[in-house]
Amino acid sequence: MTTYYSEELIQSVIEANDIVDVASGYMTLKRVGNSFKGKCPFHNEKTASFTVSREKQLYHCFGCGAGGNVITFIMEMEKLPFVDALKFLAARVNMILPEKSNQQEDHQVYEKKKRLYELHREAANYYYKMLKTSKLAREYLLQRGIGQETIRAFGLGYASEDWSRLTDFLNTKGFSTADMLDSGLVMASENKRHYDRFRSRVMFPIVNPRGQIVGFGGRLMATDQNGPKYLNSPETTIFSKSYELYNLNHCKNFLDDGRIVIVEGYMDVISLYEKGIKNTVAALGTAFTPFHGKILERYAGEVVIAFDGDNAGKSATEKAMKILKNTSLNVKTLSLPTNEDPDSFVQRYGQQGFKDAVSKALTIVEYELELLKGHNDLSQTDGRLRYGNEAIKILRQLETSVEVDYYSKMVAGETGINQEVIRREVLRSKTRAENPSPLVEITRDAVSLQKIPKAYQKAQELAIRYCLERPETINEFPMDYLTEPFYKDLLLTLFEKRKAGEKIEVNQIMSHFDASEDVKKLVEFMMNEDEVSRSDYQDALEIMNRFYNEAQLDKLSEQIKRESANGNDDAVAGLTNQLIEIKKMMKENGRH
Repeated sequence: MTTYYSEELIQSVIEANDIVDVASGYMTLKRVGNSFKGKCPFHNEKTASFTVSREKQLYHCFGCGAGGNVITFIMEMEKLPFVDALKFLAARVNMILPEKSNQQEDHQVYEKKKRLYELHREAANYYYKMLKTSKLAREYLLQRGIGQETIRAFGLGYASEDWSRLTDFLNTKGFSTADMLDSGLVMASENKRHYDRFRSRVMFPIVNPRGQIVGFGGRLMATDQNGPKYLNSPETTIFSKSYELYNLNHCKNFLDDGRIVIVEGYMDVISLYEKGIKNTVAALGTAFTPFHGKILERYAGEVVIAFDGDNAGKSATEKAMKILKNTSLNVKTLSLPTNEDPDSFVQRYGQQGFKDAVSKALTIVEYELELLKGHNDLSQTDGRLRYGNEAIKILRQLETSVEVDYYSKMVAGETGINQEVIRREVLRSKTRAENPSPLVEITRDAVSLQKIPKAYQKAQELAIRYCLERPETINEFPMDYLTEPFYKDLLLTLFEKRKAGEKIEVNQIMSHFDASEDVKKLVEFMMNEDEVSRSDYQDALEIMNRFYNEAQLDKLSEQIKRESANGNDDAVAGLTNQLIEIKKMMKENGRH
């Protein structure tokens, strides 16, 4: 791994950034024993298998194999090269990294992002202060039931009607015109005059899960004002509507029940928060995207879609549901009355009323069946038959026989069709789809025959884990027994460090390996909490010795056949003596 900084400096950045704190900014972690667990952010999973160790300062997913330290975590999550990830973490703890005169890597993008984060923070402070000067904006929020504590929690603000008030303010803070135009908060007219994008609006800072302000939403306060009711920041290098969820920065701290409620707008989130319902997020004036679903998987086990009750809200619900069906989340939908949205509903019925509605949210299957009923007249025979046939198609997505039985009974009650007939049709279709071709199994077996015996592989891994825990054993380790170059490189690296009298730090050892698979394997060794005893180690050495010798016998036998066919009797005699010696040694060890 090529870096432009010393190992000591890299280690100081790692030590200053606790991996549990860093990872918690991207996902929900719960303490389990001495470690922390959550749902892996790198692949879809239903059961949390992503483990973070504060003691070892490492992470590892026992599902997909992802693993590393705090730097590799940021590299993966932020899609940054090593040096930029190092700078990201240094900035997080206010460390200043020395710039190298011979550094070749281009850091313009990183520096630009850093500048934009600073600009947005200053803009948010400006808007917040401006709210105090606007009686109209304060009264508007008061009328909407938003109190001072919630205003402060969300950093709500106000953009005045002046054309260049924010522009002038940012100038005083030393931001260039290019910075302001890049942020999208300032625009240029045809005659090159610069003016504020947001004017005469209540302002909603958009904060990412790490607490960085990446954009703004602005809302008009009167129906007779010109322009769209809601206006968002444009796409920038730090903000994309398809990737951000409003209020996730707060929401992730209120997920004791593992559930997130998805609503449509800023005011829905804020009104619910005001009423004590804080586990909500909103898409930012755009269609729900697969990336939104992936983000939610990191934090929750269940989501409830609570969009507006009008036709547009129902259409948006169906689209979001199709995306969320492809995640590991348990998905439900809350159907509000036609003239209600979450904001108006919670104002009318209060916290408990909204919670009661959420508790009655429909599962995906229930919701799809409700939609299906809306397109078929169940008072007519042909309507019931069409509904029954289409319902069977919906039930095929169910995973367990218990679910199939439950929903088959429901459809039977609505149509008069025999429950067992519905159940049989569903299961028959599922069986055809799920039975794999015998050729697939044959192929898998053929591949597995080419692999190193599992006992040999396991023995090598146990032995290496023992050496990692007790480096003093490396000096006498039989390197010839190892079958993978990575294993040999790892032990040789440890040997050289011990020889030089250096302390063995896993994060420093990781920097010696370029291949990500090697790093993952090293982390897997370090994160395995099963103790390897001295007797386990001795057993592993014996197993390795046996397989190694058997491999040598096979090799010698092949060589003997080849030399015999060539009539080379002297070579055959020498090889045969070697074969006899190995067999004799194995017999003495009680292994043949």
